[in-house]
Amino acid sequence: MPKLVVDGLGKRYDLGRSPDETGPLQWMRRMGARVLKRGTNGDEPERPREFWALKDVSFTVEPGTVLGVIGTNGAGKTTLLKILARVIAPTEGHVAGSGRVVSLLELGSGFDPELSARDNIYLNAAMLGIARSDVSRRFDQILEFAEVDKFVDLPLKHYSSGMYLRLAFSVAINMEPSILLADEILAVGDQSFQERCLERVKQEAERGLTVLFVSHDMEAIVRICNHTLWLNQGGIAGFGESDGVVADYQNSVFAGGFTGSERGRHANRHAILRDVSVVTEDGREVRGVRTNEMAFLRMRFELLENHLCACAAYDVRARGQLIFRTADPAGMRLFRNGGMWEALMRLPARFFNEMTYNVIPSLTVAREGEDRRQYVLMGEPLSFIVYAPDATTPGKDKGVRSGYLTPQFRWKFERLDEQPADAAEGDAARA
Repeated sequence: MPKLVVDGLGKRYDLGRSPDETGPLQWMRRMGARVLKRGTNGDEPERPREFWALKDVSFTVEPGTVLGVIGTNGAGKTTLLKILARVIAPTEGHVAGSGRVVSLLELGSGFDPELSARDNIYLNAAMLGIARSDVSRRFDQILEFAEVDKFVDLPLKHYSSGMYLRLAFSVAINMEPSILLADEILAVGDQSFQERCLERVKQEAERGLTVLFVSHDMEAIVRICNHTLWLNQGGIAGFGESDGVVADYQNSVFAGGFTGSERGRHANRHAILRDVSVVTEDGREVRGVRTNEMAFLRMRFELLENHLCACAAYDVRARGQLIFRTADPAGMRLFRNGGMWEALMRLPARFFNEMTYNVIPSLTVAREGEDRRQYVLMGEPLSFIVYAPDATTPGKDKGVRSGYLTPQFRWKFERLDEQPADAAEGDAARA
């Protein structure tokens, strides 16, 4: 029997009425319209204001499957997990499954901050219906993975967020669940702990654990998930093997305007985006550039096949805003030979303002003669500082000049009340 079956699942929220619709006059209009079966404006009947967070979602998960759940913010991922965890009830549809369900939806959920780690472990187990003797048998294992054995009798209100997370994950994974629901909570921990969590999830899945893993980290999704569910506006946009679904999702996100909220996948079956850096004219890597200096953005990538077409591009952002997107004007270049390649893009002098910029590189790849394109993105943006020539070292954003960019253009002046021979022209004048 499948471990988890979701059939026609839907969740509707009634949005209610705005404050200007709740006065006595509006109430009388609604009552009259209800009697006449007409709208308050005299036309057709009013329709309730509602929002479907999920609509007609159906899928099946077999035992031992790690299912990635992806989608943009507001797609319905957390709503789905909350229904599966029985935190909220669905409006329509049903869920069938067997075994113990353990959820990691919010940091600290299921814990009492006034109690010690020891008491919280037993309390959490009791809520899951686990005997105290079973908890005692696993107690040392829980503390060892969480690395909080020295603070086991300290109230959780004194724990850092990282300690909280380690304890929560260790309790959940050591309670021998049949189904584990993990939201983006794993993003709170440091890199080494995230690696340990992902490896432990893979090990438990090999023993039959079913996992639903929500994440914006496409690298992690492809690495540990057998299959992936892509939600879009409450419905299923894709379901299948992770490599293909993630590629389609990433293509969709990038084509619609990459915002930086997703941690893109830097490799696929065609190419690997190896490195991006700012370099000077003589090839030195730098993290700061003077406003009057020319520099280059250097992208290094590896093509895994011959006869691939590729186009390099950058999104340049500053202070949370997308400043511009630029791409190779040649478009999809044909690379007849695979291997390591390097692309240089010139950053002109007197173009950037005195501030910190973030660069998100991307590479669009397709096989020669095929229309299907795939994107690889650098997960973490490259940051570099632009500072004034008289500054000895790069500092904080000064913002001396207004605007994100300060391009220098050529100007021409011409006197209109004289003959052309007496005209003055200042080609080199600057604003």
